[in-house]
Amino acid sequence: MVWQPTPYTVPLLAAALASFSFAAYVAAATGRRRRSGALVRAFIGVALGSGVWSLAYAAQLSTTELGATLFWNRLVWVGIGVLAVAWPAFVLAYLDRTAWLRPRRLALLCLVPALVVCGVLLFGADALFYRDPSLTDVGGYLVVEYAPTPALLAFVAYSYAVNLVTFAALGYAALTREGVFRRQAALLLGAGAAPTITGFLSVWDALGPPFVDFTPVTFAATSGVIGWVVFRHRLFDPSPVARDAVFTNLADGVVVVNATGRIVDANDPARGLFPSVAVGCEIEEAFDCAPSVVEAVTGDRAGGSREDELRVTLDDGGSHRFLTVGIHQLSGADRGASARDGTGGGTVLLFQDVTERETLQRRYRTLIEKSPNVIAVCGTDGLLRYVSPSIERLLGHAPVEIEGRPVVDLVHPDDRPDALYAFERAFETTEPQVLAHRIAHADGSWRQFETTVERLFDDTEEVVISATDVTESRRYEQRLQVLNRVLRHDLKNDTNVIGGYADLLRDHVDEEGDGYLDIIDRKVETLTHLSDQAREIDVALHSEGGRTRVDLARLVNRLCASLESSFSHATVTVTTPDVAVVSADELLESAVRNVLENAVVHNDRERPTVEATVAAAEGGYRIEVADDGPGIPPIEQTVFSEARETDLEHASGLGLWLVHWIVTESGGKLDIDTREPTGTVVTMWVPAADAEGNGNRADRDGERSTATDAPD
Repeated sequence: MVWQPTPYTVPLLAAALASFSFAAYVAAATGRRRRSGALVRAFIGVALGSGVWSLAYAAQLSTTELGATLFWNRLVWVGIGVLAVAWPAFVLAYLDRTAWLRPRRLALLCLVPALVVCGVLLFGADALFYRDPSLTDVGGYLVVEYAPTPALLAFVAYSYAVNLVTFAALGYAALTREGVFRRQAALLLGAGAAPTITGFLSVWDALGPPFVDFTPVTFAATSGVIGWVVFRHRLFDPSPVARDAVFTNLADGVVVVNATGRIVDANDPARGLFPSVAVGCEIEEAFDCAPSVVEAVTGDRAGGSREDELRVTLDDGGSHRFLTVGIHQLSGADRGASARDGTGGGTVLLFQDVTERETLQRRYRTLIEKSPNVIAVCGTDGLLRYVSPSIERLLGHAPVEIEGRPVVDLVHPDDRPDALYAFERAFETTEPQVLAHRIAHADGSWRQFETTVERLFDDTEEVVISATDVTESRRYEQRLQVLNRVLRHDLKNDTNVIGGYADLLRDHVDEEGDGYLDIIDRKVETLTHLSDQAREIDVALHSEGGRTRVDLARLVNRLCASLESSFSHATVTVTTPDVAVVSADELLESAVRNVLENAVVHNDRERPTVEATVAAAEGGYRIEVADDGPGIPPIEQTVFSEARETDLEHASGLGLWLVHWIVTESGGKLDIDTREPTGTVVTMWVPAADAEGNGNRADRDGERSTATDAPD
C-alpha cells in the first residue's frame, strides 16, 4: 500500500491522540474513584468517537488506492456513529436529563446511528452514501470524489437537527447558570458547535479543497477546550442541574470564598441575608455588617485561630435576625497555587436563619426565669440538671448551688418517700405525678409546696419538675377554716342560749312583752338558719365529691311536700314529668331546698304562693320556682350576676351564693327574673344524665348512685 503525505495528517493524528488520551485519563481517574456515571461514560464515548473518526480519516487521506480509501472510510463512519450517540447523551447527562438515558429512550437515540454503522460495515459507505466514488487529484494528493445519495443527505440532516437541539440546551444553560457552571456550559457549547460549523462549511467548499472534510481536524482544538473544561472548570464535579437542586434551591444561604478571599459563588438566600454579597467582590466588602464572619474565614490565613461555627446577629430595621454560620474548608492544591489562580482550596459558608427558633427559646427562657414557680429538670440518675432562677427568690438558694444535687436533697425527711415514689413513677407513666411536700428554705424554715413531676419528652430520660409555693395560701386557708368553725360553733351555741332564755322569759312578761319575744325568736331562727347555710357553703366549697344521678321529679315532689308540712300557711303547687334524671353535684338537693324555702320565708303575704315546675329543656332539665313575694332586691341580683361583693353592695343572704356554687359545679346555669305583677322566678338548668356522657360516673366509680332517697 502506497501512502501519500497531506497537510491534514498531522493535525488529525494530534486530534486522535488528544481524544484517546482524554478518554484513557478519565476512565482511569473515575475508575479509581469508583464513580463511572452516565456523564463519564458519555464523555468517554465522545472522546473515543472523535478519536476513531480523526485517526481513520487521517488514514483515508493518506492512502492512494480507492479500495483502501473506502476501507478506512468505513472506520470513519464508525467514529461518526459513536459520536452521533455519545454527544447528545453527554449533553443530556450534563444537564441531568437522565430520563432520556433510560434503556428505551437510549435505544431510540441509538437507532439511526446504529443502522448507519451496521449498513456501512456490512455493505460499505459507497453502497449507501456515495454514488460513483473515485480518486481525484486535489492540490497534489488524491481524495475521494463522489455524488451524495439521498441516504447521506438524510443522515446529515438528522445529525444537524440533533446537534442543534443539544446546542440550544447548552446555550440555555449558559444563560441561566452562574459562576463556574455558566463557563462550563459556554465552553462545551463552543467545543460542540465548532466541528458542526466546520463540517457545514466544508460541504460548501468554503474552507479548502472540495471533498475534504475539515470536521475531524477541529477535534484537535476542541479537545484542548474540553481538556480546559475538565481540569480548569472541574467538569465532573456536580452538574448544573444537580447544583441547582442542591445549591441554588437550598433554604439556607451558601457562599463560596476562594483562597484569595474573593466570593466565587452565592445562592439567593445568602444574597437575601447579605445584599452586599456578589460574585467577584472581596469578603470584607461582602460581609461588612458581620465582621466576625470575615475574621473567622481569614483567621487561618493570618495565622490566627479559626472557628468551625459561630453565631451572628443582624440588625434588620429595628428587629434582629439570628444566624448560625457553618465554616467548611475546601481541600485543594497547595495554597501557593490557590492564591495565584484562585482555584483549589477556599471556604464554604453555610448560613442558617434561626431567628424563629432563637425567639422561641428566648421567650420560653424568659417565661421560665420569670415564673413564680420553681422549674427544674432531673435525669434518671436523680440529679438536678437545671433549676430556674426563681428558686433564689422563693427559697434563697442560688441555682448553681442546687444543680447537680439529688432531687430530694432539700425535701423534708418525712416527705422524701412520697417524693421519690412520684419521681420514679414519672418515668414509668405518661400521667403527671402530683404531690404536696415541704422544702427547706435557706433561712432554715420549711415551706409548703405543691409539685408536679412529669416526663419531659417520650424519647428522653428526663423529667420536668414544677413546684408551686403554697405556704401562704395553706396558712390562709387553715385560718379561714378555723374562723369558720369557731364562728359557726359559737354562733349556733349563742343563738341556742338566747332562744332558751327567751322561752324562760315568757312566764315573766306581760302580753305587751310577748311581741318582743316573738322578734327574738325570729332572729334566733334566722341566725340558726344562717349557721346551717354557712356549714353547707363550707361543704360545697371543700367537697371533692363527683357528679351523681338525681331524679329531679322525685326530688322536687319530696321537697315541696316537706315545704307544705313546715309552712302550713303557704300554697305550693308542683308540676313534674314522671322521670327527670340529671347528672349533678351531690349537694343539688340543698340548692333546690334553699330556693323553695326562700320563696316562703322572704314572702310578705299572709298566704304565700309557690309554683315549682320541672321540664325538659336543651339537653337537660329546668327547675323553675316562682313566688308572689316582694322579689329579690336588684342590688342582690347584681352582686350575684357579677360574682363580686363590696361594702356598698352586700348580699344579705348566703342562700343565693350557695345555690350559684352548687348549680355551677353541676355544669348548669342559674337565672333570676322578676315576675309580674310581683314576685320572683328562679330557674336552674341542669344537664341530663346522658347529655355529657357521664351519667353513669357514680355507678362506675362505686359512688352513691342517687341523693333523692335520703330522709327529710
